[in-house]
Amino acid sequence: MATMTEEKIVETGSLLKEVISELPKHVKGSEKSLVNDGKVGPEAFAASAFTTYWTWHGNGVVQRLRFNHPAINANSRVIVSISEYGASPATTRFIGSARMNVYNVAPFNGGFLAWVEVSWASALNVRFDVFVEP
Repeated sequence: MATMTEEKIVETGSLLKEVISELPKHVKGSEKSLVNDGKVGPEAFAASAFTTYWTWHGNGVVQRLRFNHPAINANSRVIVSISEYGASPATTRFIGSARMNVYNVAPFNGGFLAWVEVSWASALNVRFDVFVEP
């Protein structure tokens, strides 16, 4: 008697082709200082630490999406979150049906690269919120 074996199929990532039609756009003036009123300790950030954001219209898997900023260097701490937005990136962010993720972040002198996935068949409005400690 022949036996049948089941193969487990694991699908990972996006099946969409990597296409970069535009780079993320830094929103000028969105930097906010994180100076901690002169406090010292683990809760204090460097006086040069700041938050900012970029917007992007895209989809698919992009292994090296480039974000330019002159205050970032190769030794900066860079933390990135991702969300979708509607009419305004400042006021209409939401969690929609598309799966979105930032996997890896690599700072360099003048910016950082991020491995980004937006699993949707068409380009979406995406906002990247970024914490930087140069």
